[in-house]
Amino acid sequence: MKKLLSCLSCIFILVACSNEDNANLDKETVITKEFVEEYAKVGLTYSEVREKFGTEELADVVDNTETWLYDSSQHNDFKYDRSLEAVAFDEIKSDNLDYQLYINFIEEKSYMYSYFYKGEDGKVWQYQIAPNSEPSSKSVSN
Repeated sequence: MKKLLSCLSCIFILVACSNEDNANLDKETVITKEFVEEYAKVGLTYSEVREKFGTEELADVVDNTETWLYDSSQHNDFKYDRSLEAVAFDEIKSDNLDYQLYINFIEEKSYMYSYFYKGEDGKVWQYQIAPNSEPSSKSVSN
């Protein structure tokens, strides 16, 4: 009887630990500018990008370049028409979206990251990581 209780206790502990890990996997990544600065690297594969940033909200080919979109709508249930061809400036400026992150791929590897967010001045800013250049931030709206 002691062995049976011991085995059941071990199984209970293993199942509890397993469920805790799965709960952490279900949490969505909150992508901040600092997060992009730390984890965005030119040359990451599709699976490496998904491992760091989660599953993209939208993906398609734009101008012969695979483009993925991540945004903050998953955290606040805001609905809008996502586009890979235009940044949602008004939604970011009005605080409906905290950010949009566009990732471009060439030959199945990340090539450029463009993170759009509202700056302290109320304007939309772009933080960009691209090959052969230093990361840059600039205001991209009025």
